[in-house]
This record gives sequence, C-alpha cells and structure tokens, in this order.
Amino acid sequence: MSDAIRLGVHPARSDQGDQASPNGGRLPAYVPREIDDALRTAVAHEVFVLIVGESTAGKSRSAFEAMRAVLPSHRLAVPVDRSAVIPLVEYVSRLTEPAVLWLDDLECFLGLDGLSPQLLSELTARPEVIRVATIRSSQYQRFTARREPAGDEQERTAWRASRDVLQRAHICSLDRIWSPQELEAASSFAEDPRIARALRHTHAFGLAEMLAAGPELLEDWQAAWEAGTHPRAAALVAAAVDCRRIGLDEPASRELLEELHHHYLAARGGHALRPESLEEAWHWALQPVHGASSLLLPSGTGAHSARFIAFDYLVDQPHQATIPAETWDIVFQHASTNQIPRIAGKAQWHQRRAFHQAFDAGLLESVFLRASALADRHRYAEAIALLSRELERQGDDAGGDPLEYNRSLRHNIAFYTMLMGQPGDAEAAFRALLAEYEALLPAGDEGLHVIRHNLASCARRRGDLADALDQFRALLADREVHLGPTAMNTLDTRRVIACIVAAMGDLDEAVRQAREVLELEEAHLGPDHINTLETRCCIADFLARTGDHTAALEALDACLPDLVRTNGREHPVVLDAKWQRATSLWENGQRAEAQGEFAQVLAIRDRRYGPDDPTTRQARTELTLLRSRQQP
Repeated sequence: MSDAIRLGVHPARSDQGDQASPNGGRLPAYVPREIDDALRTAVAHEVFVLIVGESTAGKSRSAFEAMRAVLPSHRLAVPVDRSAVIPLVEYVSRLTEPAVLWLDDLECFLGLDGLSPQLLSELTARPEVIRVATIRSSQYQRFTARREPAGDEQERTAWRASRDVLQRAHICSLDRIWSPQELEAASSFAEDPRIARALRHTHAFGLAEMLAAGPELLEDWQAAWEAGTHPRAAALVAAAVDCRRIGLDEPASRELLEELHHHYLAARGGHALRPESLEEAWHWALQPVHGASSLLLPSGTGAHSARFIAFDYLVDQPHQATIPAETWDIVFQHASTNQIPRIAGKAQWHQRRAFHQAFDAGLLESVFLRASALADRHRYAEAIALLSRELERQGDDAGGDPLEYNRSLRHNIAFYTMLMGQPGDAEAAFRALLAEYEALLPAGDEGLHVIRHNLASCARRRGDLADALDQFRALLADREVHLGPTAMNTLDTRRVIACIVAAMGDLDEAVRQAREVLELEEAHLGPDHINTLETRCCIADFLARTGDHTAALEALDACLPDLVRTNGREHPVVLDAKWQRATSLWENGQRAEAQGEFAQVLAIRDRRYGPDDPTTRQARTELTLLRSRQQP
C-alpha cells in the first residue's frame, strides 16, 4: 500500500504554484520525527503498537512510514468500520503470510462488537499479524484509570473492555508541537513551498497541523456563518461535529446531516443569513482547503449513498456550544442498534429528555439502561424487579464475563434499593460487593471508589451525617489522587460534602464550597451536564435556607430553563426545583403565585407518581407545615 491518504493521513495544503515543488503530490516528503526510531523498533518487535497524539500531530503519517520501512512485504488489512473488525480478524487469522491490521482512529473500532480483549486474545496465536493503530489524545484519555465513567454498569463494562485493549498496546506518544530539533530537520525540506509556508507558523501551531490546514479549516467554518457566505455549509458541518460529540463515531449519512442542519441554520438566523443552495453547501464543505483536508470527509460511494464525518480537528476544539435537543432526538432515530448504547450513555449526562424519549420508544435494549430510565423517574421498585429478573436469568448478555455481569446487576439493585429509602439493606449489599471487588481490583481503582461512595451515601441517608462526612472526605482525598481534582466523580464527591455541611448547619460554608464546585464543573463538564445543573440547584437551596429567598429565586429562575431543556418539563429534578421556587415565593410574601406553583407541581406528581409516592406525600407534608407557620 503506497497511498497513505487512503489510510487516513491528512493531505497537505497546497497553494497555486506549489505543483512545481520537488514532491508535487498531495503529500510532501516525510520529515523525520524524534519518535521514528522508537516507533520503528516497536513495529518490528511488538504485536500491537498504538500511536497517541492530538489531532493533526502527524500520527497516521509516522505510523505509515514506520510500517512501510519495517514491514514492506506484509499484507495490509483495513476495516471500514467497527462491524468489519471481527470478520476481518477472522480472515487475517487464516492467512499463511504475515499481515498488518491497520486501525487508524482506534476508538472507532473498540467495543464488545468490535475490537475486544477476547478478539485480541484470539490473535495471540498469530504473532505475525501486527496491529498498528492511532488514537487522538482526547480519546485515549477517556480510557485511562483516571477517567472511568460513572454511568450504568453496561457502560462501565464496555469502558473496561476498551481500556483492557489499550493496556495491551505498546504506546508511542507523538507531540503536536514540534521540537527545535524536528523543526531544524524540517528546514532542510524547505524547498517544498508547503513545508516552508508551514514553518512560518510553528510558533503557535505544529508543523503537521499547519500542513493539514487545521487552523485554517476551523477559521473557515467560523467565518462561513456570516450572511451571504456559506451558512448552510456551516450548519452541515456543525451537525456533523455534534454527531461525533454525541457518540456517533462512525460517518453519518447525508440524509441525517441534511435533516439536522435545518435546526442549526434556524438557530443562527435562518433565511436572514441568505443561505446558499444545498448542493452549493455540500460542494463547499467537501472542498479541500488548498488541496488539504476538508471540513467534511466523505466515506462511501455515490452522491446520496455516501456518508460523512467531521474533520477531527474541529471536534476536539474546547468550549463548544451546548448540543441542541433536536440533535439528540434525530440522531437517536437514525442510530443503529450498536450505536444506541453509546449515544444513550452520553444522553444520560447531557440530555435526559432525549434519553427518556428513546426509552419510551423502545430503543434501549440494555437492561441497565432501561433500569436507569425507570429509576430516574423514581420507579425504583420496577427498576429493581427488572434487574432481579435478569439476575435470576443469569444474564445471557454478560459480554463474556458472567461473574462481572452478576456483580454489576447486584450493584445496581443495591443502588436503587438505597434510593428507594432502604439504606440498611443497600449497605449490606454494598459491603458484600466491596469485599469481592477488593480481592479483584487494585487499590485506587475507581470501581472501589464507586462502592465506597455509595456506602457513604447510605450513612447519610440513615442520618449519620458525621460518619458520612468522614467517609466522603476520605474518598475525596483518594479520588483527587487517582482521578484528579477536576474529574466528574471527584467534583461529585465535593458537592455531596457541601450538602452535608449545609445539613449540619454551616450554610455559608456550604455555599462557598458549592460555588467552587460549580466553577470547575462548568469548565470541565460543561454547562449542560446534569451534575453542573444539580450543583446550581444546591446553591439555590442553600441560599434559601440562609433566608435569602430573593437570591434563591434569582438562581432558580436562571437555572429552570436549562433544567427543562435538559430533562423535560415533568422530570423529578424539574418538579423539585419548581417546588423549591414556590417555597421561596411563599417565604417572600408572594403567596398567590406560590399557591399556583404548588398546585401545579402537586397535580403533576399525583398524575405521574400517584398520591402514595414518597415524594408526593413529603411535598404535601411540607406544604401543610409551611401554611401552619403562617397562621396567627
């Protein structure tokens, strides 16, 4: 294979007149990198080599040159997508000659339905089949021990399987920013005007980054929103970028992107932007910048059967806008059975309304996802019954590890038992699980921390706040070491500590702590993350309990639209926030408005959960006490 571009190498930008350069093709001569010797040694002696680096660092090109230098006569096997991995591995396993399994953007091939630990084990009998892969740093970091997800057990099981695959690889890291020695070596290739031009910008960007036109493509996309330029194309690109952010890591169909782009275009001004025709938009979005990469990369054949994926440089940009609710709904409708669990896992943390809509439509096959949807609606008994039936059935979908599947079911049953108001029973189950996991997992594993978190929550729900606070503080110290100070679960622990501090009476300190957590969550999780929104509600609650109901109302009025957009109008967290708002209205003397809000929330609770639901009964009790305090 001599065509590196077909294997995922970004072509280089080329200006008019560059065709006279010594290497007039779409790729310039390869400029040696400091990683080369180590990488080529690894490709020659290891069976699984993974190159890690930021988008446009030059990973694919360095891997390609190493493969071409060390394994020139090997057969090359390249899967087109995740579904092709298993049959392709079966094929290369039958070959009599040596082969290379090329996995550019490895994250697109990971999963129990793709490259799994079991599949890698099957290849151990064929050491002459070399696996060469690349992965972006942002994706690699998803699977480190510091990033274990806090979603449902199926998500954690899939994450652990992917982590196990990565742990079997020999890692070679490649920096996006080139070293002075590398730039000096590049200067000897400056007769190629493409390299000479890129060298002028290496004070801010990497050389490969400039050759691939990454910064220029980003600037073009942002400028395209201007009225009368290419706003429809910008909307198509925005749709493709958000598809990848949602978890759709495979190319999206033309039909899906065209359906999505209308919402992005309307949100930016619609007809006022004087958008170009759809065909013009596609032409512009697919047009390579100076012969380099394009904003959208095609995959497949045919004008309307082709699929497209956003240039990964755009996906990895920080501080991106909240993904529109319509995008989640439409992507769920178009997603395949294999894609839905990944999208649902993201939706649980960023768009619960869409998650529940997918559940109601029968799109969630995973027993863990369905139980999570039931519990999120406070239907704990139904969630426990669902998981218990699965436990009795012994789980035919255990993903190759029946014992782990069994423990995952028991963990979730214990968790929902705790939420249902039975912390004593849950605590006993968690202690049994902790003993089992301590024999299996290394100290500091996040799986142990999750169970410890739940044990501390049981103490809190039993009313033993001092013991709960001690447990959470010890857990926080461990999570800060093993996860890092800005990880989701670390910040979650800090928020719970603030809540306990508030319950113990130090409201000013609780507000201070919660505001610190909120600032970090907004920066590292995003403003639409459910944990970020929960922290905002906690702050409003603390302010109300200090007696500052005006400040509490301001906080709630700012938060409620985001809560509704993310969760839906009748989700329990929305009803709780509205009840909290009605209480502050009442305390502020705005009785008529408060009465209307109380009545509205109670009517929804009666209809959705029934008059005997614990939260409904508690709401009625609180309202009775509130009214009695106002009587002379």
